[in-house]
Amino acid sequence: MDLPQPNAHITIRHVRETDLEPMAEILNSRPVNLGSQRLPYHPMSVVADWIADVPGHYKIVAEIDGRVAGYGELETWPNRPRINHGGEIDMVATHPDFRGRGVGPALMEALIALADNWLRLTRLQLYVWDGNERAIDLYRKCGFEVEGRLKQFVFVDGEYRDAFIMARLKPARNGGKTSTT
Repeated sequence: MDLPQPNAHITIRHVRETDLEPMAEILNSRPVNLGSQRLPYHPMSVVADWIADVPGHYKIVAEIDGRVAGYGELETWPNRPRINHGGEIDMVATHPDFRGRGVGPALMEALIALADNWLRLTRLQLYVWDGNERAIDLYRKCGFEVEGRLKQFVFVDGEYRDAFIMARLKPARNGGKTSTT
């Protein structure tokens, strides 16, 4: 993966109940609203539900200098045997105070490492809105490719926007050959 080097002071950890305030700031920020399916205002009860533990969902934050700088979530489907080899990166979001400091790449790297090295996922997918070039560029650098366009998929800021579904298949460790032993 040829990602930009994240800030050396970024720490990745699981989200905590005490992250409620900074998570509300992230979820209520305009850039996150424009790039997600979230509405522009979230009451604290909704944010609390969002960060609560849910089986099959892996929720992480990036910290810089002890402050929550970003949030990432990977959704898996352990009870759906025909697709439990895959997962979906449901959100990668940077706190407005930390944009441009490598938070997005650090979160993507951590989510991909979790999928590849711990959860045995071979397929990761995500949705991104047409026109969100910054996010599309990051996802491409992480090995994601556009698999399709969903026309008028989401209503954002007063207009319908297309979405791309992007996916990354885990690279084979043995040069792509299937072992027969």
